[in-house]
Amino acid sequence: MNKIIAVAVAVLILILPAQSFSGEPGWHFATSLMALSNSTKQGGQGPSGATLLTQTDLHYHFGFWGLGTFFQFDKQGSSETDTAVGPKIELHSGPFYFEYGYAFLMQRAFTDRTIAKQNGSAHVFGIGVRFSLGGVGGRGGTSGLFIQSVYKYRIQTIKTQDGAQLSEAISQTDGYPLFGLGYKF
Repeated sequence: MNKIIAVAVAVLILILPAQSFSGEPGWHFATSLMALSNSTKQGGQGPSGATLLTQTDLHYHFGFWGLGTFFQFDKQGSSETDTAVGPKIELHSGPFYFEYGYAFLMQRAFTDRTIAKQNGSAHVFGIGVRFSLGGVGGRGGTSGLFIQSVYKYRIQTIKTQDGAQLSEAISQTDGYPLFGLGYKF
């Protein structure tokens, strides 16, 4: 994990002179990969682990803020697949941004246990940086490819299991870095 963070910092230092267009109006589409560490607790007990997670975003910037949607696909080994979808809002200042997303549809599906699926919702917070790749694939910085790096904190609340309401909700919190590539139209 420390090597991933060191590489990300080195890449950002090399591209800091690149032009940022976080606050310029327009559509943004991005897909990212995340290294994830997690902890799941119900009644004070539960497992901890690691996985890879992908997130795809589509949002429109209105100057210093943006609105859009996100979709997460989280494959935890061969036995668990988590998905989440919902709206998000971003606030920008230069290359930096803060985001909040609410996953109104969140599901965990299992193949290795008597539990088939769990449903709930999630809150996702992020603080990151986004840089243009100098107009690569676009018009001199007003559109084209960009890279982004963000740290996200996610709070999932699972309320149903196999269609039945749980007597005590399961709360899962995750913190993870995200590195991705996107395109501004």
